[in-house]
Amino acid sequence: MDIVLFFQSTAQKSWRMKLAGVHRFARGQNWFVQVVDRLSSPSRVRSMIDEWRPVGCMVDRAQSRGAPLDKMFQDVPTVYLDQNAAHPSAEHPNLLHDSAAEAAIAGGELLKLGFDNYAYLETGQGLEWDAKRLERFRADVAAAGKRLTVLTRRMLSRSISEIPRPFGLLAANDFLAVDAYNAAMAAGLSIPDDMAIAGIDNDELYCESVSPGITSVEPDFEGAGYRLASMLKDEIDFVKSGQTRVSPPLQTYGPLRLVSRGSTAPAKTTSPAVRRALEYIRRHACEETIRLDDVLREMKCSRRMATMKFRKETGLTILNAIQEQRMKRVADLLANTTLPIATVVAQCGYKSDAFVKRMFLERHGTTMRDYRRQARDASGRAQA
Repeated sequence: MDIVLFFQSTAQKSWRMKLAGVHRFARGQNWFVQVVDRLSSPSRVRSMIDEWRPVGCMVDRAQSRGAPLDKMFQDVPTVYLDQNAAHPSAEHPNLLHDSAAEAAIAGGELLKLGFDNYAYLETGQGLEWDAKRLERFRADVAAAGKRLTVLTRRMLSRSISEIPRPFGLLAANDFLAVDAYNAAMAAGLSIPDDMAIAGIDNDELYCESVSPGITSVEPDFEGAGYRLASMLKDEIDFVKSGQTRVSPPLQTYGPLRLVSRGSTAPAKTTSPAVRRALEYIRRHACEETIRLDDVLREMKCSRRMATMKFRKETGLTILNAIQEQRMKRVADLLANTTLPIATVVAQCGYKSDAFVKRMFLERHGTTMRDYRRQARDASGRAQA
């Protein structure tokens, strides 16, 4: 079994998803993937290479600003993930994150709300991906004829309270989006009536830690890991061939999907009571124990008024809305996990496989098994 080294931290969800993609490719190559938690000195890197004798190395540079580490890896086939484009490698291929594309999707969700004012919360760390997200959002806001304020974490509550309301805020990532949420609460603002929020990364640990939950764009991190490993395989073959080249290959990866939550709910079309109900349904629909009365309590008005208001504003009954959320989750699990169908059904709050399969066929025009296969085929084409 060949050994490859992956220099990367697994502390955050995005990094773990990259590793999952690497492992998925590695299984087909009979590779053993050894994760090295962080890069340190050149001598330490060389000692790891001498100890493991890998056939190749993958290096995640997402949190780095400087020049590539070509001298550390010398003649070992190596590929970089998110090496700063301002300091490209002259020797090794790079898979680069299309941060602007994610800002376009998340920012576009905010711009659909039609506010006059918007804000961008940056990291303040001088990171390239942060600058690209700000650049794209600034351009899109200007193209819409709106105003943009750039914020930092310093005195955030005060800065947020000074922006004319209502406004939309795009955070550089989900961690900062939660910071913005908390700052808005401290300033006495309502989400999303006074301030709508969108983040990037779709890290549920952050997005679901507040209510309403935070809308976020999920980059294709697992796909990136798969493609990075595929690029390493090509680089290993290239080095073996003894060929020469003018410059190393550069590829990009981008967003996978937008996950909409209550932080960007259109305030003009739904009342606070209905938004609370929808948020409760989004969070709890897949629990077997959810009851109509649970949702009604969130609306804080009489049963008759609540059911009438909900149907008028959404076009659905509350029970229909629960069913819609469950079926949406079924489709998501089929497309993005390898869970057995019986497990998918159970995780979405259903007891009968036959009932769910019949409903799914009526809605999608295909069986659950074929839907999963089609999603996998589409994902494979996107990674090719």
